[in-house]
Amino acid sequence: MVADMPEYLFDNLRYLEAFKQDSSTGIVTDIDGTISKIAPTPDEAVVTSTMRRALVQLNEKFKLVAVISGRSVLKAREMVQVDGLLYVGNHGLEFLKDDELCIRPEVEKYIPEINEAGEKLKNSELSSINGLIFEDKGLCYSIHYRLAQGEQNIREKILNSLKDDPVCKELKISEGRCLFELKPPVSYDKGTILHEIIEEHGLEKIIYLGDDITDFDAFSKLKELEKQGIIQGVGILVLSPEIPSYLKKGASFFINNVDEVLKFFQWLLN
Repeated sequence: MVADMPEYLFDNLRYLEAFKQDSSTGIVTDIDGTISKIAPTPDEAVVTSTMRRALVQLNEKFKLVAVISGRSVLKAREMVQVDGLLYVGNHGLEFLKDDELCIRPEVEKYIPEINEAGEKLKNSELSSINGLIFEDKGLCYSIHYRLAQGEQNIREKILNSLKDDPVCKELKISEGRCLFELKPPVSYDKGTILHEIIEEHGLEKIIYLGDDITDFDAFSKLKELEKQGIIQGVGILVLSPEIPSYLKKGASFFINNVDEVLKFFQWLLN
């Protein structure tokens, strides 16, 4: 076993029986790389009909099913297409409540800066690199380089461009799987949002699934709350060669891919 690797979930399902049998359990999941396979471009990613049916059934069985995505919340709902879930977008900066779009009030003042930075990047020398995708997500702005990995030192080129730009310097620069992202410089992350969900819905048991760097905050918060006796929590990491090794330390268990996420969901429903 790799050092610091969590244990394989399907060898340890006995530890999740209590979650499976308790209808008050909450299920919280990322989308891309977790319930949807990573695609060459964001628009090509899909949630399969089989996965969608599982989410519907999970929502019928358990107290809460929530989706926390780096996508905009409207894109997240459009992609998942399951009514009755809690949808949270842009890493917690916005959410849907009774089908109404709600944006964190302290975030709105940064939208003009995000737009300005995004336009500058889109028209900078980076635009000449074949395969880069510039994505305006409203409250955040992403540069995807999955299709540009033939370009030498592509990661460093993007990062240097962001760090050298005076507007970008005033924003939060974060990294994900083959992407960089500009965000408002506020304290919200997936861990913060997970804690809010637990408190707002009175959850005592929760299962969190994720696959990317931003999910580390959620895994860490879950462990912190469990140590404090606030929650019984399980963090499940979906493995990928693209994730840093420290991410593996945060999770309780790992699975290998999106197909195994579906297999786990079906086990919860059986």
